[in-house]
Amino acid sequence: MRANLAKSLGGIAACGYVLLLACRGQLSFYIHPRYHLFAAILSTIGIVFLVIDIVLQLKSGALTAHHRFKFRHIKLASCLSVLILLAGYLLPPKPLSANSLAQRENSIATSQTNYCNIPKPKEGETNVSINRWRSAFNSCQKLSYFDNTSITITGFVSSGTLQNYGYDYFELARYVISCCAADSIPMKILVEKTPANSYRDGTWLTVKGKLMQKIINGKAGYVITESTATAIPQPEDPYELFGL
Repeated sequence: MRANLAKSLGGIAACGYVLLLACRGQLSFYIHPRYHLFAAILSTIGIVFLVIDIVLQLKSGALTAHHRFKFRHIKLASCLSVLILLAGYLLPPKPLSANSLAQRENSIATSQTNYCNIPKPKEGETNVSINRWRSAFNSCQKLSYFDNTSITITGFVSSGTLQNYGYDYFELARYVISCCAADSIPMKILVEKTPANSYRDGTWLTVKGKLMQKIINGKAGYVITESTATAIPQPEDPYELFGL
């Protein structure tokens, strides 16, 4: 009886944690956004059934004075599970920072197609995401196709490549999710630095400017020139969804 009651209480705690993450807007760390509502509904249903199960157990009369729950019967595994859930409640997950870029950017794949098209904002949005711009650059083999195209993007400053590009540039980056935050990869666009847009590593900015293809370190790449930058707070959802 004690084991069944403990399992039911543990299930309620686990379902409650999923709902807590949903309320905090942090389910993306573990679950793809398209499944957030599904996970929240299942967790709610799970809590209802587990509460019913506990009530039935208590009404069954099996929990007598002889079988009452005693702390000395708590197993080590149960204690560890409680501690892990408690840590999750008190220490919510944090978004990946600029310091993680170097470890993750090696997994970025590039397209080998030759399709040129200037991406348009999705319905209900005003700007194109960094990952859609990167996909457009990688897909188009025409030289200078995007030159003088206006661009507005939001991301955080990454100055880790200053040694490669020199101090005249910085990169605006965003982690992109294909499944969940654990498999996210960074995508970046180079920005020409001016005295007016010099910001510390990790600062969130909205950058506006024009694209221009330049030869940097012997390679052709698009750079945001004539840029203006506005510092902003970190967005509630700092990740982008792949292809969106």
